[in-house]
Amino acid sequence: MERQKSKLAKNNNMSDDVRTSGVGSIPLDLIPEILKDLPVKTLARFLCVSKPWGCIIRNRDFVKFYLIKSSTHPQSLIFAFKSRRHSKHFFFSSSQRQDRNESSLSCVASYHMKCHSQPYTAITPSVHGLICYGPPSKLMVYNPSTRRSIALPNIDAHRLRMYHYLGYDPIGGDYKMLCMSRGMHARRGRGLAHKIQVLTLGNGSSWRMIEDCPPPHSPESPHICIDGVLFYGGYLDTSTRLLRKDHVVMSFDVRSEKFGIIKVPSERATRFTRMTRYNRKLALMFTGYGGFGCGYSGYIELWVLEDAARHEWRVFFGTRNFGAPTSYVMYYDPNNNSMRRVDIAGIADKKLQFWDDDSDRRTISIFPGHVENLLFL
Repeated sequence: MERQKSKLAKNNNMSDDVRTSGVGSIPLDLIPEILKDLPVKTLARFLCVSKPWGCIIRNRDFVKFYLIKSSTHPQSLIFAFKSRRHSKHFFFSSSQRQDRNESSLSCVASYHMKCHSQPYTAITPSVHGLICYGPPSKLMVYNPSTRRSIALPNIDAHRLRMYHYLGYDPIGGDYKMLCMSRGMHARRGRGLAHKIQVLTLGNGSSWRMIEDCPPPHSPESPHICIDGVLFYGGYLDTSTRLLRKDHVVMSFDVRSEKFGIIKVPSERATRFTRMTRYNRKLALMFTGYGGFGCGYSGYIELWVLEDAARHEWRVFFGTRNFGAPTSYVMYYDPNNNSMRRVDIAGIADKKLQFWDDDSDRRTISIFPGHVENLLFL
């Protein structure tokens, strides 16, 4: 009996050596260097290797470093669609092709998830790997890399005219959600923003009132976060829905939580339909198209912010025949005024419940610049 116990103890010690040798044989300071180049799915599996590895992967500094590293890799597009028939939202993603020498390319999209489309549902652009969706009372933050969501704390949603903007502070590594209500103007025009609150994601944080009082303005939906500054559309003139002369861009520094105003040119930039980035600068985009015979012709106006303090913008124009209206993305290069088309497969013909039997689907938005993120592992 004693001999069997001794043999069993010896085998257990050998098993312990086998389990720990994979970790112990690698210097601890080299493990983050090895892990930083691995995809998120692999890192999710490595959480179970050992407690030290799990601590490294979940470490705040490692998550921040991994995000910086992944931002240098090829990025992705996030597609959001709405099924009017079934009141559903659908999310897809595809690679963001970098082949600038090719005029026509193709790629295959991957399906992520669907959610119920409730009244006043908002969907934010991809902000360093995260997107936010849902109505004011049930906001969710979704990580397409891990395909996991977290629910944000409830907020007073008695006023349905609420606007939500997701921002990221690259210095502190914090994600913040900016929320504000929009009141009703006495003459039934655009109401002013009020009850402005902010939420720092994680660590059991709750909504808190903002300390900085922004200039009186009426908020709008188009927004984007670039290098720690959140930009969104707004109006200074709230007397009527028809006036556009006071259309501005509001800025919100995610770290300091300070607001600012950027005037837009009085030309067609006042009619911008979405925001994007160009060379790490804010750009306002105005697009349109019209049918000509059997083909389609579209145009793009891109207003790039050169100096926010001086309200200086530079404008680019582009036009091209697009062909038949299938699933595709157009890339515009302002440097040489050229456009290239990338066909997207795997969306229109996708077999999904509530998807393939609805011909009345529409694209809500296409978010470029999506990167892999380790949060919510």
